[in-house]
Amino acid sequence: MKKKCIKNINYGFLALILVIFMCVLTLFVKPIIGMADDGDFFRIISESNLYYLQGKNAQNFEGYFDRNYGIYKYNNENPQIIVSTQTIIVKLAVFIYRVINKDYIFDIRYLAFLYMIVYAIGAYLIVKVLTHDIKSNKFKLFITALFVFIFCDTGYIAYFNSFYGEAANLSFFLLSMGILLYMYKFKKYTILNLIMFFVVSLIFVGSKQQLSPVGILVAIVLFRLFMTNKEKKFRYISLAFIIMIIASSLYFYKSISGDFDYINRYHAMNRGVLLYEWKPDDILKQFNINPQYSMLEGTVDFNKVPIIDPDSEKLKKEFYSKYSIPSILVFYLKNPRVFGKMINFAIVNGYSIRPKVLGNYEKEAGKPYGKKSNFFSLWSTIKDRFIPHNTFLTIVALGIYLYFAVKRYLLAIKNGDEDTQLFEEAFVYIFLVGLSQIFISVIGAGDADLGKHVFMFNVSFDMMFLYSVSLIIKNIDGKEHKDEK
Repeated sequence: MKKKCIKNINYGFLALILVIFMCVLTLFVKPIIGMADDGDFFRIISESNLYYLQGKNAQNFEGYFDRNYGIYKYNNENPQIIVSTQTIIVKLAVFIYRVINKDYIFDIRYLAFLYMIVYAIGAYLIVKVLTHDIKSNKFKLFITALFVFIFCDTGYIAYFNSFYGEAANLSFFLLSMGILLYMYKFKKYTILNLIMFFVVSLIFVGSKQQLSPVGILVAIVLFRLFMTNKEKKFRYISLAFIIMIIASSLYFYKSISGDFDYINRYHAMNRGVLLYEWKPDDILKQFNINPQYSMLEGTVDFNKVPIIDPDSEKLKKEFYSKYSIPSILVFYLKNPRVFGKMINFAIVNGYSIRPKVLGNYEKEAGKPYGKKSNFFSLWSTIKDRFIPHNTFLTIVALGIYLYFAVKRYLLAIKNGDEDTQLFEEAFVYIFLVGLSQIFISVIGAGDADLGKHVFMFNVSFDMMFLYSVSLIIKNIDGKEHKDEK
């Protein structure tokens, strides 16, 4: 009877239930876990008809997590700071809150609930796909448990109780991959699935401006879907989506302007190109910038006592106007040693899911300022403390993965196995999403806030790890059942 019950388990649905359970336990039950604000929240809440409650943010800045925010009763006169699809999710959460409640105090857990639902559906699809070809229930259960162990780590889901873009990055990326892998595994190339993949991917790409170049990768995936399905209507829609995702990516990239652009470029130069260089004066001369600005090397835009006001007209005229992100890229290509230094910084920070200075508790929980939760955080702890943060070893590990991936791909081509080809291509896409963030982060903002900027590298690494384990288990499972016969 017990064996029959285990045999009838839907492991995708089990993953969904476990993800919801862990999210509820972490995000909704006291002591509530979330992420303290480092100053980034204003960019999103100001455009979502929300505001900081009087004195609350100033008191809890970086150290304590706030779950309550005011809702504007009348007009919101804040100017638009950034363009982000994340505001769609936040506004939807505020709308749901106002339907249920009559007051004007927004509880951020309504937003966490939306992220949780998206995340749980993504978990369902991914686990369903990865366990489909495995016959042994113990191995299916192991894959399900491993997914929950990795992706329900507090380092990940604490972002859901925040206004950081990482929450949208994580939830919508996993859902988009779940939809794509589901289409590939079960040959469900329907127009509905295509639309869902496009919409979810668009929200993912538009949730954070540094992800805008990823739209090109999504366009390539859509073109592969176009090649896979010969139905005319499916193909026409695929082509339309390819054009739309490329246009949207360009729009998201071009929307980086004003103060936000100056902040990024300030860090790209002073926390990137000039960082720890012996002759910063000579480097500035290459950009036709007055060498006296080498004194800004290593500084950050938000210093309480800045050497010079980062927003001053003098700096805009004599400093920012002399270079751009493309010119910094050209400099790095001409100076691979400097570029290698920055890539190394990014990879060293690429295994830390949790920002080091941000607290997880509300002040009322009575925890010390900046205290982090240790609840269900073993995976993030292992990655942070025990995996060598070494560029060489990272390249070796990725090289080993790619070697076997190419080997599987070539074998699939030889055997005419298109399903395996598509699957391997999907994980190459995941790999490239993570790798792109390493390069985009250091070129666009130097080492400023690298732990958050390379967040998607962590997600991609963990997805590839989960897939690699599932392949090993699938091989062991196949041998076991072969021996039984």
